[in-house]
Amino acid sequence: MQQQMETKLLQWAEQTERFRLPRWNELPELELYMDQVVVLMEKSLAGLFCDKKSVITPAMVNNYVKLRLMPKPIKKKYSRRHLAYLIVITLLKELFPIAEIQVAIQMQTLQEGSGEAAYNLFCMEIENALATAMAEMQGKPQPQSNPAQPGNRLLRMAARAFACRIAATHEVILHRETMQN
Repeated sequence: MQQQMETKLLQWAEQTERFRLPRWNELPELELYMDQVVVLMEKSLAGLFCDKKSVITPAMVNNYVKLRLMPKPIKKKYSRRHLAYLIVITLLKELFPIAEIQVAIQMQTLQEGSGEAAYNLFCMEIENALATAMAEMQGKPQPQSNPAQPGNRLLRMAARAFACRIAATHEVILHRETMQN
């Protein structure tokens, strides 16, 4: 049983090590309706969250708008900018309360000079952190990275915390499932 769990864990780590978030220019140019946004988010984040039935719901999106965590949709349509906000919020809410996410988004956007640059850097840091955490789970040498600049330190630390959190959560869930069988 332990060997079966370890095999599943290593398979997940191999898959997750190659996980890639869509960059700004890869997000749809056409504006999307809510149901399309939910489908795209589920597809974009598939495989990361083993403990959730759905990554995002229409109610969550509406709450983020009400809380002014992201801009309002225009005529019930969501743009590339909204999608980037939703990806960032969905990942960071695993770590931070909403108020802190709002500050972190503002900080990084100011630091990078644009939402596009901040989002692309966020994607890169998440992917690097996942690759490092998954390499550790597999007993591989960890990829090297450049030291974080003071303006990017928060982002890098949050990305590492996210990667470690989902790795640990996945291992606990697999262990629980193994014990129940």
